[in-house]
Parts: sequence; structure tokens; C-alpha cells
Amino acid sequence: MNRFISLTLSVAALVAIQGCATKTYGRQGSLTDYEKESMSCREIDLDLAKTRGFIDHVNKESEFSGKDVLAFLGDFGIGNSMEKNAALESANARIARLSELKRTKQCPASPV
Repeated sequence: MNRFISLTLSVAALVAIQGCATKTYGRQGSLTDYEKESMSCREIDLDLAKTRGFIDHVNKESEFSGKDVLAFLGDFGIGNSMEKNAALESANARIARLSELKRTKQCPASPV
């Protein structure tokens, strides 16, 4: 009986640790109709810069760490990879919509 309890507690601890092992990055929201109508060219450029900063943050945070070892043990790292891809997809979609809006509003090219 003690062996069963010990095994159960061990499995529960591993599951709890695994839940903490998957990295989370958040998402960039889609461009709303209000934003499309009200954003000035300057605000579009600022939002583009912010979204590119989000991509840089995701790429930096996705570098190998101790959480990756735990994640690999739990799901072979698939959860972290899926989370990163979803975060980058949301950011790239927002950049595409912002760039399209910038062309529609005939904004000048951004200084680099």
C-alpha cells in the first residue's frame, strides 16, 4: 500500500512539474475595425515596432533552458514548440494587417 501511495505521489509531482514546464508567450491580437479606422501613420509605425519587439522577445525566451529539459521529458518538447509557433503566427498576422493598413492609408516609408 505504501508503494502505491508513493508511486501515486511521484506521478502527481511529475505532472505538476510538467504543467509548469511549458513556456507561454501570449498572443498579439488581431487588428480591430476601430484600430483600422482611427490609427494614424505614426501609431501604425509604433504598433509595428511593438509587434516586432514581441517577436524578438519570443525568440529570446524560446532559447534552451531548464524548462526545456522538463518539457522534453513530458511531451518531447512539442508543447513549447507549438506555443512558440502560435505566438509568432499571431504576431506575423498582425504585422501583415498593419502593413496592409499602412499601404491603404498611403503612409510614408518608415525610417530605419
